[in-house]
Amino acid sequence: MGFWLSKLLPQLLYPLGLSLLLQGIALLNHQRRWARGLSVSGLLLLTIPSLPLVSDALLRPLEQEAASLTPQAIPSADAVLVLGGGIRPAGPHGLGVEVGDAGDRLLTGVRLLRQNKARQLITSGGQVSFKRDDTTPAEAHLARELALELGIPSQAIIINSASQTTAQEAAAIKMLALERGWERLLLVTSAFHMPRAFASFRHLSGITVIPVASDYRLKPGGKATISSIVLGLVPSAQALEQSTMVIKEHLGMMVYRFRNQA
Repeated sequence: MGFWLSKLLPQLLYPLGLSLLLQGIALLNHQRRWARGLSVSGLLLLTIPSLPLVSDALLRPLEQEAASLTPQAIPSADAVLVLGGGIRPAGPHGLGVEVGDAGDRLLTGVRLLRQNKARQLITSGGQVSFKRDDTTPAEAHLARELALELGIPSQAIIINSASQTTAQEAAAIKMLALERGWERLLLVTSAFHMPRAFASFRHLSGITVIPVASDYRLKPGGKATISSIVLGLVPSAQALEQSTMVIKEHLGMMVYRFRNQA
């Protein structure tokens, strides 16, 4: 129940959920003098984060921080941990495990192993489902399947499928490191997620953690033009999703610090 609520309640703080909540309150109280102002506020809360210029401005500090945390020359470590995200089960007509944007995480982990930066690859991600009798494998197992397909030997892969949050991953790594005598870990995750993930692992894992950010969303270089500015002021669902993702990271960091998990 607690995990279910932790997924449900934040939806009311994200732009879409909060906007719909304010619109609903305004609709139920449409005869009140303040209802129109509340409705306009709800519309602005939905529109502003949907602007690509705003969304990119929100994401940029997280990606810049991730880039500053990642060393230019990646040192060797005992293992590479790829945090869950971006791996999906094969569809009914697919050829195998599929990847989304965050699938860059696993590709980065595979590259690090091939560069002999570590001998062990840890795939992570528990099953998060609210359906009854869901037989979909945990993401850690799907990531292992894809890593095998990409040429990583089975003996080099360790599965951590029990963790459902980043803080749980950090605690699990602490136990695994103690069992295997590890001292240093390469931590791979998306750039937008790296500041929170690194703070949690540094606080909870008990070993030296080297961040390796991947899955950068913002395009590098280039100067703004009139066309790009105009397009940046046109609301889009993609920009709203990106803004929501950034807000989720900031809320998550606040919660982790409150719980002493970062």
